Order: sequence, then C-alpha cells, then structure tokens
Amino acid sequence: MEELVPSPALSPAATRKRPWTVFASGPFRLLWIGTTLSLFGDFFSYVAMAWLVLQLTGSSLALGTVLVVQALPRAVLMLVGGALADRLSPRLTMVGSMGLRAVFVAPLALLVLTGRVQMWEVYAIAVVFGIVDAFFMPARTSILPKVVADHELEPGNAVLNVTGQASVIVGPVIGGLVVAWFGTGWAFAGDAACFALGFLFILWLPVAARAGASGKAHPDGGLGGQIAAGFRYAWANIGIRVTLIAIAVIDFAANGALGVGLPTLAHGRFGAGATGLGVLLGAWGVGATAGALGAGFVPAPKRFGMLIVLLCAWLGLGIIGVGLVPSLIPAAVLMGISGIGTGVVNTYGLSWLQRRTDPAMQGRVMSMVMLASMGLTPLTYALSGVVADISPTLLFVIAGGMLLLCAAGTAASRTVRSLV
Repeated sequence: MEELVPSPALSPAATRKRPWTVFASGPFRLLWIGTTLSLFGDFFSYVAMAWLVLQLTGSSLALGTVLVVQALPRAVLMLVGGALADRLSPRLTMVGSMGLRAVFVAPLALLVLTGRVQMWEVYAIAVVFGIVDAFFMPARTSILPKVVADHELEPGNAVLNVTGQASVIVGPVIGGLVVAWFGTGWAFAGDAACFALGFLFILWLPVAARAGASGKAHPDGGLGGQIAAGFRYAWANIGIRVTLIAIAVIDFAANGALGVGLPTLAHGRFGAGATGLGVLLGAWGVGATAGALGAGFVPAPKRFGMLIVLLCAWLGLGIIGVGLVPSLIPAAVLMGISGIGTGVVNTYGLSWLQRRTDPAMQGRVMSMVMLASMGLTPLTYALSGVVADISPTLLFVIAGGMLLLCAAGTAASRTVRSLV
C-alpha cells in the first residue's frame, strides 16, 4: 500500500464530532464493508449452530461441547494469530481466514438443507470456526493503522466500534428470523455468502509493504520470542496485569451463561424459539450500543479501577436476574440493561489500554486481551453445559455470583481502586 500522507492535524474535539469523515477514505470503506459482512456472518452461524445442535440432540450438554470444540483452537492459536498479523500482513491473514470460512461453511449449509447433516460434521465445522477466528480476530484489530492516516485512527475506531455493536443488535435478530422462517440451512448459507463477499472487499484493499521485509532478524527472535516478550511486558505493568485478570474472570462467568444458558432458556422456559434467542442477543447489543454512545459524550472517570468494580457488580446482578425471570420480555430488558455496562467499559477501557501500552507492544497486548476474554471459554462452556442440563437457573445464579464476588474482591484491593 502506498504510504498515506497525513493531512493537517485535526483537533481531538473536531475528530470526535465528525467520525463519519473517515468514509472519505476508499480503503477504509472497503475495510468497513468487509468487516461488517463478517460480523453478520458470525451471527448467522451463531444462531444457526445453537439451533441445529438443539434440534439434533435436544441437549444443552451437546451444545456446550460444540462450543468447547470451537473455542479451544481459537484460544490455543490466538497469540500465534496476533504475532503473525504483526509480523506478516493483517490483510493477508484476514483474506485467508475469510476465504477458508466460506469454503467450509457452504458444504455444511448444503448438508443441512438436504437433511443429511450429522453431529460429527457439526463438530468438524466448529473446529474450523475456531481456527479461522484465531487468525482473523487479531488481524482485524491491527489492520486499521495500515489503512488510514494517523489522524483518522480515532474516527475509524469509533465507526468500527459502533458498527460492531449495531451488528450485535441486528445480526442475531436477522439470524433468528432466517432460522425461524427458512431453516438453519439457509442461515449457514447466509454465513458463507457474507464471508465470501467480505473476502472480496478485503482482497481489494491496497497491499501494504510487509513489516520486517529487509530480512533483519526480529529483536525478540521468532514468534515464540515475540509472544514471550509480550507476556513479560504485560505482567510487569501492574495496570495491564490487573485488567487482564479482571477480563478473564468476567468473561469466564458471563460467556457460559450467555453462550449456553441463553439458547437453553429461549428453547425451553421461554418457548420463544430461534427468534427469541435473537431478541435476547439483540437486546444486549442495544444496551451495549447505548453505553458506547453515551461514553462518547461523557469524560472518562478518573478512577478506572472503580469502573471495573462497578462493571462486575452491574453484570452480576443483571445475569442473575435473567436466570430468574419467567418470560422473554423481562429477560430482554435485563439483557439490555446489562449490555449498557459493557458498552461503557469497552469504550473507556480500550482507550485506557492504548494510552498505557507501549506502541511497540500494542498488537501483542491486544492479543492478550482477546486471550483473557476467550482463553477460558472451552472450560466455561463445558462446565456450563453440565450445569444447564441440571438447571439453567442455577447456571445464571452461579455466573452472576462469581461476578459479584469479583466486584467485592476488586473493591477490597487498594491496587485496583487506585488505577487511574
């Protein structure tokens, strides 16, 4: 890609007021369309996969094991994907992973449409999902500086963040409606189509010069050395270390309840079908979008540590409530309220980490953030499937209780409370 020539510096205030100006960049438009298509494809497959497993087996335990099979390779390979995206090319990594996703999902859609799908094929495609995610996700988060000029990073990130939240609102609802009206096979076909089209838009991005093309050895050695250096840096920085631990605890508790518990509630207690699952996930997205937008108008709190405490308590109470209510509407309301907290913290937290992290370590630290968020999901999905088979209510109460304990523990820590 030709080096971008920065335009005259814009004031931060002006940039914040006009984030849409980044669409004047042709490469950004290609990136935005490609990543948006991938987000919608993800939600098509998420709703379709959950519904397909429940239709084939009727078992929350089976759903949990499918999610484990998907999450395990993603967790194992996430840091490798991040290091490769930095060392080679985020664009090439995205193109390869999106192309593989489309190639493997299309045959699954055909099997489902013809009524010949078997559970072993579902497990196989779940492994493929996990592998391509491990390489796609770090590349997606690291490609923006190679696509836009420096002064466009803030508006570009803002647009991508709001688009991501909007996809959480619309994607599950559309996916649920496609499953309900046409069947799971057409939802998987939609996934394949989204990634095939997204592949073309990312392929059309200008080619950037590969970092390190001079042939000189990387100062940290090979991929293993780069990953180890990132771990040493993150552990030595107490603020980053505490944040990573908090992320791991929050997502361990919440991912199982939402990933396994929500489909179980929609299918069983609420009797709302795939449409109900889409509504629940969409409500979370509405709340997260409102939180992210609201955070854009309010200055960040001076005590970031206390924000972590409040998030844990907010999510803990909301998740317990979702597990206790008897019908879809109040559950959707609680999902929306809980989502507000995640939108607020994601907006402030990303900026806080970017300011605190050495620019040379940005990619690896962000990979560790994703690993902290997703690394324990195989375990939490497996445990959640077992608990949900006993009682979905128990699953939500345990998950919410863990978050409340995390809130109490972080509030009791002077180190956490003093983070600014």
